[in-house]
Amino acid sequence: MHLLISGLFAVTVVMAFLEDYLKEIHKIVILAVLATLMVLLATTKSIDHTADGTIYEHIFYNNDEILTQLTTEPTFLWLSRLVLALGGGLIWMFLIYALIAIPTKLKALYGMTPYIFTALIIYIPIYYELHDLIQIRAAAACAFLLLALNPLSNKRYWTATLLMIIAILFHYSSVVFIPFLFIGNRQLGYNSRLVVACVIPVCFVIYLMGKDLFSLIPSSILGGKLDYYQKTSEKGEWEMALLYKNVYFMLKVAMMYLCLYFYNHIVENNRLAPLLLNLFLASILSPMLFSTIPVIASRVSDMYGIIDCIVFTFALYLFSPRYLARFGILIIGIYMLIYHMMSDDYFF
Repeated sequence: MHLLISGLFAVTVVMAFLEDYLKEIHKIVILAVLATLMVLLATTKSIDHTADGTIYEHIFYNNDEILTQLTTEPTFLWLSRLVLALGGGLIWMFLIYALIAIPTKLKALYGMTPYIFTALIIYIPIYYELHDLIQIRAAAACAFLLLALNPLSNKRYWTATLLMIIAILFHYSSVVFIPFLFIGNRQLGYNSRLVVACVIPVCFVIYLMGKDLFSLIPSSILGGKLDYYQKTSEKGEWEMALLYKNVYFMLKVAMMYLCLYFYNHIVENNRLAPLLLNLFLASILSPMLFSTIPVIASRVSDMYGIIDCIVFTFALYLFSPRYLARFGILIIGIYMLIYHMMSDDYFF
């Protein structure tokens, strides 16, 4: 599996270093080919050798169980019943979700940056593996969340709200995007940027002290699922790498400070930058704010983190010649590709 992903990644890298010379029609054609390959790979993955594969198989064939109905998003239940009624198997669910998620995300990302292939250098080794190949419900949800960002930045709140509702129907964790309906694409002033610059280290110190937002909530009102997550994390069933040992996390923090310093220049070059940087900040803070329940911390951070690939392309606005910035982004992408191959976080 990783060999195929590496091949896909290599093609993307070549396109990234050529994209300044490609016409728009050529970019679209190449993206269509990449989307097709990504869909095929996401569809034909082995259930037995894919993390969460057996879980999806159980939900798919037992969609009428009460517990399954209470814990599974309605879209998965509806689609699984439809596929079963038509005589299909789980592979058709993978195909449907891949067709919903991958082309939609690539279309949304294409509308956010002129450096789409450079963005995919970050996206493929991280979120393509994590979402499209594993957490297929989150993948579909993120597709609609990304699609909602453009109308949200243009103050088309009803359209953005509808897309977020659709996302929630695909994955409940999409509710974490709702606050951004009220924040929108507002720019950060100088004083606000200073506050943000101070908030990150303050939250990090609190994290090192073993405290977070859940520490403020009495265990009696945590509720069933939160209580379960907290107990399993205490038993070690859910684990999360220490943030100060997480190279990718620390690179995100460094990128955040770089963006804060050159904020005005970035906003001049990308109209979505204020909204994207707010989401990027949320993806950095959430692992610290929910650290005592790692599964929630990682899921919330991953939902916000879908825009990482766009934010890292902001480096292309800051460094000249641009190939130097691309080379730096490539190093991050290669590191994450090798990291996942070595750690087998997603594939056995």
